[in-house]
Amino acid sequence: MRACVRAWATVAAAAALALALCAHAAERPRVALVLGGGGARGGAHLGVLEVLEKLRVPVDCIAGTSMGALVGGAYAAGISPVEVEDLVRRTDWIRIFDDTAGREGVDLRRKELDDRFYSGLEVGVGKGGLEFREGALAGEKLKLFFNQLVRSDLGDREIQQLRIPLAIIATDIGTGERVAIRTGNLTSAMRGSMSVPGLLAPVLRDGRKLVDGGLTDNLPIAEARALCNPDVMIVVNVASPLLHPDQVKGIGTVLGQVVNLLTAQNVAASLKLIRPGDVYIQPELGDIGSTQFTRQLDAADAGRKAAAAMSKELERLSVPPDAYAAWQRDLRLAEPQVPPVIDRVEVAKTRFVNPQTLREGIRQQEGERLDTAKLNADLVREFSQGDLNSLDYSVVSERDRTILRITPGEKPWGPGYLRFGLNLASDFRSESDYNVRALYRRTWVNRYGAEFLLGGQIGSEQNVATEFFQPLDVRHIFFVRPYARTGLTKMPIYQGVDRLAVYRVQDTRGGVALGTNLGTAGQASVGWVERRLGSVLDTGPDSFLNLTQTLGGPTATFALDTYDQPFFPTRGMRLDATYFDAHHATEADKYSRFEARLGSAVSSGRWSLLGALEGGDTHGGEVPLGDAFTLGGPRRLSGFANDQLIGGRYAFGRVDAQYRLQYVSPLWGLTLIGGIAAEAGKMDKPLVPGALTGWQRSFSAYLAANTFLGPVYLGVADAKNGRGRFYLFIGTP
Repeated sequence: MRACVRAWATVAAAAALALALCAHAAERPRVALVLGGGGARGGAHLGVLEVLEKLRVPVDCIAGTSMGALVGGAYAAGISPVEVEDLVRRTDWIRIFDDTAGREGVDLRRKELDDRFYSGLEVGVGKGGLEFREGALAGEKLKLFFNQLVRSDLGDREIQQLRIPLAIIATDIGTGERVAIRTGNLTSAMRGSMSVPGLLAPVLRDGRKLVDGGLTDNLPIAEARALCNPDVMIVVNVASPLLHPDQVKGIGTVLGQVVNLLTAQNVAASLKLIRPGDVYIQPELGDIGSTQFTRQLDAADAGRKAAAAMSKELERLSVPPDAYAAWQRDLRLAEPQVPPVIDRVEVAKTRFVNPQTLREGIRQQEGERLDTAKLNADLVREFSQGDLNSLDYSVVSERDRTILRITPGEKPWGPGYLRFGLNLASDFRSESDYNVRALYRRTWVNRYGAEFLLGGQIGSEQNVATEFFQPLDVRHIFFVRPYARTGLTKMPIYQGVDRLAVYRVQDTRGGVALGTNLGTAGQASVGWVERRLGSVLDTGPDSFLNLTQTLGGPTATFALDTYDQPFFPTRGMRLDATYFDAHHATEADKYSRFEARLGSAVSSGRWSLLGALEGGDTHGGEVPLGDAFTLGGPRRLSGFANDQLIGGRYAFGRVDAQYRLQYVSPLWGLTLIGGIAAEAGKMDKPLVPGALTGWQRSFSAYLAANTFLGPVYLGVADAKNGRGRFYLFIGTP
């Protein structure tokens, strides 16, 4: 009996509170929050929300564009501004705009391809001809960041189910129409609203390709009024100001100014809709740029100051502490904060990628709680393999089971791809080299993920190569690789510091290798190769180096690469070792050849220290010109001419000290580096009488940058027997 009385008392108290809240809600004005777009400047919205919470101002609906959609969507989903700031603080904004898992996330084969061919210039080859990517970035990590922000691990977040009515503005890139999103998946709407054309790929949603909403409605005042018919609107404008004409220099600033102009026009139209009694906040953001995402917390400080300055206007919207506490309790996430137990993992159907391969790459086990940190890492790693345009997840409930659904989106321009690469080099004296290369890559020839490659290069070195890479299991642990290649290069011959002649060296080979991938860091293989190797005089006096021979024998390779970056690493190491035994040879004695290269990098702050050790030796008969070791040129005794030292045994070491002068922008990932290097090398068993002997030393200083064309080095080097030289290198090696 007493239990029944207590239950009725609880119900009566709850009903009384609900009636009190309804009565108070009827008295207070209905408030709409309008959050404009502005990229990183949108961090100011977090500061504004903190002040609103401090002043106890409840919000009845939110309309947001771009960064305003991100912050507004998170707030409507029950995430406090303090929680958002904490996640922003913990996020690596330098790498979030890099779609890949980094070099540690892909196997050695992919690393080698990416180091020589620009993945950013990838072109699809299909039945309809050439197809191009729709954005420089797919935004994979950004989408997973949104999932983490709104706790998608607790279940799929639908806009219509949020505690605060929400409208997100995007633009249909096909029609130019403004699109107001009020229903459906929250994170895909956020991602679409932030898709800067050309930079981030559009989001396909409801048959539309959606891009940045700032192009059509960067300050959605009209949408907020239509959403909840508010009595008062709080409007926060963080749009970037127009650049001064003197600041518009180069294609990047021109495109940025075009976006700013479009934004400024629709913002001006929206501002005319502000009514007396509305609260307009425009934070003073100074020089914070729209792409400076590492300064979002600085923008939040500016937002706090701007909102605090409007305290008197905002206080009239305040409610009593108990009423605001009740409103907040209803807003904040009511679901359990513990991730659910996953009963089943499903991978959606694909056109060519094997779903089993994707499932094997996801460590989440059925019957275990969802580990979103591990899942995000797995998704980024699988996305990094190169065949997907997106890879997302959702957590859904069906009857009494919780299902983790993995949704891969394959590249519409795959599975056949074209890539390109180039390099240009000069010592500003007599040596100038150029090479342009192209690669056709056809992936997923069969369900095990076989690949066919056909590549070629023209310039100072000319070659054509093909191979068929056949994994022997779905996770590509073991593989067999038949290949063929022919190449022609020019080899200078020096006597001391004087160049005597130039030879044309042709190397044609075909072979097969059986190997294993050692995780994502290493690879080992053994095989057999048959070769036809010849050298013919091009210019200069004739000598005994003219020789053509057929040879063949066993080969072995071992490689380990944990560098975080291929050309300017800040941590990790790399080891390459190769062995070839000329088991049979015509026109020459049998010989064997072994070479190993080791590099490492460590960093502290902006400083990096890089070291390298190399060595090689030949045994048996005299090594032919095409298999000789060489030293000289940028980063291999920089003060000497390319391949100035040539012979059958060598040792080499280099130490670099590099300082990162500037990160131009985390969005573009460009880095400017200053460096100094000390090098020492020795060549034994020289092929030419009168060649330099003993240890040779070189010292250099350089400026370098990581660009969309690959690494760029501009330096000066000096060496006692190398005559010293300036050097320039652009592109991939």
